[in-house]
Amino acid sequence: MEKDLAALSLDDEEEEIIHIQKESNSDIVEEYFYLTGCFLTANIIYFPTMRSKMANLWHPIKGVQISNPEEKRFLLRFFHRTDLERVLKGSPWTFNNHLLILHQLMDRDDPLKVPLIYANFWVQIHEVPLGFFSEALERQIGDFIGKFIEYNGSNLGKGVRHYLRIRVKLDVRKPLKRKKKILFSSGICSYVSFKYERLTLFCFFCGRLGHSDSFFHSKMELGFEVAEIGWNLSILAQSRRALAMNSVWLRDDGREIQ
Repeated sequence: MEKDLAALSLDDEEEEIIHIQKESNSDIVEEYFYLTGCFLTANIIYFPTMRSKMANLWHPIKGVQISNPEEKRFLLRFFHRTDLERVLKGSPWTFNNHLLILHQLMDRDDPLKVPLIYANFWVQIHEVPLGFFSEALERQIGDFIGKFIEYNGSNLGKGVRHYLRIRVKLDVRKPLKRKKKILFSSGICSYVSFKYERLTLFCFFCGRLGHSDSFFHSKMELGFEVAEIGWNLSILAQSRRALAMNSVWLRDDGREIQ
């Protein structure tokens, strides 16, 4: 009987909650900044090679630690806020053309459980009639494509570029948006088209990131019915390096320089 009572008393003591608060120690000056991530692929990623390549791409001032606490999921530890922000701002990043999906960890986030389903891309909006370039349109289109983050208005309409450029958070589980029908205040109703900068591997059949159309070719060989191709290379934006090779002094078709 006494043993039973002692066991009950021990159980009660073990169930009592101890409240712990963060210590505000002024002597602690070092901060750590964490990202968790994974590559959008079913292929195996060779961790040592990937870790070295990504660190060389980022060249963080204070360095970075990259570990893999779980298969296909990685933990990135930065030692300065600037390094973390540069990596996030410079996304999307790839390894062997596989998209790296990143998520910034907050205090209570579990790096093994947070969903890794979003990636940020710069998207160009083409075929917008002159006179209708506006931030309001950019925000509406951005929220249609995914979730609007910011826009870039530099050199807009100055002969350098004649399209809108926005940064959008994309849900990688959904097909890439190709165009949108817009009714402008002038009464013009037309489509605007989208081009994605630094777009990674995607499927011409389903429009999703992370695999190529060979995935559907394999399904067709097994007898599955597959829809017609609905996406093509037209949604890829021309690289900035290629654009820089163009010259305002070049004349095509005998036209005069404007």
